[in-house]
Amino acid sequence: MFYSFPGLAFAKTRYFLYKYRDWNVPRLFTRLVEKHPDKVFLYYKDEKWTYDDVEQFSNRIANYFRSIGFRKNDEIALVMNTRPEFIATWLGLSKCGIVTAFINTNQRMETLVHSITVVNCKAVIFDVTLAKNILEAQSMIESKKPGMLYYSYVGRDPPSIKAWERDQETLMKIGGKRLDDCLETASPFKPPQIYEQKMSDKLYYIFTSGTTGLPKAAVIRHHRYIWIGMILHNLFNISDDDILYLTLPQYHNNAGTIGSCQGVILGTGIVLREKFSASQFWDDCIRYNCTVAMYIGELCRYLLAQPKKSTDSMHKVRLMFGNGLRQEIWRDFKNRFNIKQIGEVYGSTEGNANVANYDFTEGACGIIPCCVPFICRLIFPVTVIKVDPATGEHVRGRNGLCKLIKPGEIGEIVGKIGHDPGKSYPGYVNNEATKKKIIFNVFNHGDSAFLSGDLVEMDYYGYLYFRDRTGDTFRWKGENVSTNEVEAVIQKVVQLSDCIVFGVSIPNCDGKAGMAVIADPQQIVDVENLFQKLEKRLPPFAVPLFIRITQKIDLTASFKLSKTSLEKEGYNLLKFSDPIYFLDRKLQKYIPLTQSLYDEIQNGKLLL
Repeated sequence: MFYSFPGLAFAKTRYFLYKYRDWNVPRLFTRLVEKHPDKVFLYYKDEKWTYDDVEQFSNRIANYFRSIGFRKNDEIALVMNTRPEFIATWLGLSKCGIVTAFINTNQRMETLVHSITVVNCKAVIFDVTLAKNILEAQSMIESKKPGMLYYSYVGRDPPSIKAWERDQETLMKIGGKRLDDCLETASPFKPPQIYEQKMSDKLYYIFTSGTTGLPKAAVIRHHRYIWIGMILHNLFNISDDDILYLTLPQYHNNAGTIGSCQGVILGTGIVLREKFSASQFWDDCIRYNCTVAMYIGELCRYLLAQPKKSTDSMHKVRLMFGNGLRQEIWRDFKNRFNIKQIGEVYGSTEGNANVANYDFTEGACGIIPCCVPFICRLIFPVTVIKVDPATGEHVRGRNGLCKLIKPGEIGEIVGKIGHDPGKSYPGYVNNEATKKKIIFNVFNHGDSAFLSGDLVEMDYYGYLYFRDRTGDTFRWKGENVSTNEVEAVIQKVVQLSDCIVFGVSIPNCDGKAGMAVIADPQQIVDVENLFQKLEKRLPPFAVPLFIRITQKIDLTASFKLSKTSLEKEGYNLLKFSDPIYFLDRKLQKYIPLTQSLYDEIQNGKLLL
């Protein structure tokens, strides 16, 4: 299908930002509260939160923290599962200019400490069910940020009595206050500070693994929040009559920005589910009369793997949009579940290289219109530049500028950096990390662009097809995994200097699974208990699926550990004689990878 030019969607978005240029996100939310206070904004289990409910809760949040001395540009970490209070809390903090740091609830120990302390947080708000994670990390947090305030939150949906008793014991050790109690006496009225925030101010931080090292805090400003959410709202013709199903975590950009904006700014009802359930997905869509749903590629594969049932197409979902849906299953997924439109979106939390497959062409992750090149370059800051497949270096012409790819070629997608919301590159909190993602002299001498780290292929009409990631990051379970971070954790656990981590492709699986190669000439690595040590320090998606134990890892000429040959060998038993282990999630430990187990993995008999 050939695309239509998306000029109207861009024009509507730019006009909205111009019209409300002196406003901000919480003020735009109050617009909707005044328009329809009793309309249901958030559905969660049996709860219904109207716009007025969220307004009052968020006002209490703002007024309480303002009353104890928090001011504009102060920062608070939010460690909370997906629930209505997540949105209401950051929205409330933004009303008095406090910047929220969205913390991945899977993070533990050193990674959790890093995320809380890399920005200048003065307090941590956490789900009572996540108290154990906070307690584990508290001493390390205090060593870096003495005087940190801690607020636990229970909410309308308290845990079971047994879990409650366990959580209470943990909370006693942490200290701090119950946020529920603090909010009871806080004012539910709009704080006057809501008028002080500007579109260019920081709204919140979302953490991304970036390309190397520990998670990096990407800055989301008010105008960027609106731009990202609204451009897709207009491209995909989402309306305030729609109901959006969100089963993705709110601490991620997909749900936290693109998804929440549909309701916070644009009036679309939102259904939240704490954790994705393949067996309950369509039942939820039917129950709540959802018309739109978001996905990541793994989610679609899990849904397709479910046994067929009569309710598969009894829902009202007309549109699904997200990222990572493999071309191989696109048609099967669409036909089985009777989805009229699938809109693939490409982008990153911190970058400006964002495109969308807005005419729903099968398999494409986005479109760069090339019908009128000059006009398109003015509107679209995104293009694809040539990369040398042997060295990974960007190819430049005699004039020193980057070369663009031709149809059928593969290159790296980049976004030209400008000043307006669609072209700005807010980057990370850390300036050095931000600089590493910028390339200069791309289109013209003196200009700059954001490096996405992703390789795509472009066809004759400008459709883009994802091919691979560059650098030291791979994607698994819809998450970016930093090889440097995992290597650092393994080296600390096994107390060995030589360890490398990389992603390996598995048939019928999206992304790449983690594999670690550990040099152990003395045979002292305790593989039997290795998983228990890693799961305490890494989120589930980052724990390697395969562990290979070898005598030695070769060095490159520059004295770096060599990955090339090991990556090519992967977990193929025929290519090496070293012992290799597979993570058995049921047994909660690594077990020897036998030929029969290898065959099951290759034939897709194991659900990974």
